[in-house]
Amino acid sequence: MSESAGKAIDLLFYLARIGSSVSLARLSKETGMNKATALRYLSVLESRGIVERRPEGWSLGLALFELGSRVPIRAIIVEKVRPILERLARESGESCNLACLAGDSAIYLDRTESNHSLRMRVSPGDRLPLYCTGVGKAILSQLSEDHIRALLGPGPLPKFNEATLTEPEDVVREALRTRALGYSVDHEEYEVGLTCYAMPLHLPGSDFAGAISISGPSARMRNPETKERFLQLLKAATQEASTSISPYSFGQKTTDSAGSSSSSS
Repeated sequence: MSESAGKAIDLLFYLARIGSSVSLARLSKETGMNKATALRYLSVLESRGIVERRPEGWSLGLALFELGSRVPIRAIIVEKVRPILERLARESGESCNLACLAGDSAIYLDRTESNHSLRMRVSPGDRLPLYCTGVGKAILSQLSEDHIRALLGPGPLPKFNEATLTEPEDVVREALRTRALGYSVDHEEYEVGLTCYAMPLHLPGSDFAGAISISGPSARMRNPETKERFLQLLKAATQEASTSISPYSFGQKTTDSAGSSSSSS
């Protein structure tokens, strides 16, 4: 990549991170780019509709929306995360899943199984509840409380077994607990005999809310040492996946970043 192209991209990711109009003076100070150089790049980008100059400052333009609407983001995420998911399945010996928010459900984007894991009925495209699955709880943990309540509705929620939480406020508390811990657990709430650990998957600058999970028989999954190992594997996998699907790590040069069952949840 040429130096000029790189600087132009840095500016775009800076504007995306700010999320509102910003003055040339502030942009220059926070990116370390002198005003004349920054203005030259911004003017070229403005001529293509990629950025806009408003009375209050510079912001991203509508041309980016047009470009973004043509990108099959889910397909790209699956392509980039699949090798990570496959390795996670090999290392854990259990079924591993990639899911994201779709309407009021969790939709499976991909799944992988090790040679030792149980075969599952779920396939990419299948939808599962948010409130009683590992990936669902991890997804909810990324949303505001109001958004969670809007998705759940007034309740009571459908009950799959005695462990299923059916009151929306209980689910909200569980989502907040997941947010604090950094991971979620499906304690056989969706299917008896199946336990799932999941962690949120973030795509900076996007409204994508996803999760990666490890699912398996409760007898194996609930061993304390196994749980700890799986959480460490999940943490490494989600961090790697987030980095791999982040378009340009949000302009790192301008930021201060160098952090017996038959179904799945």
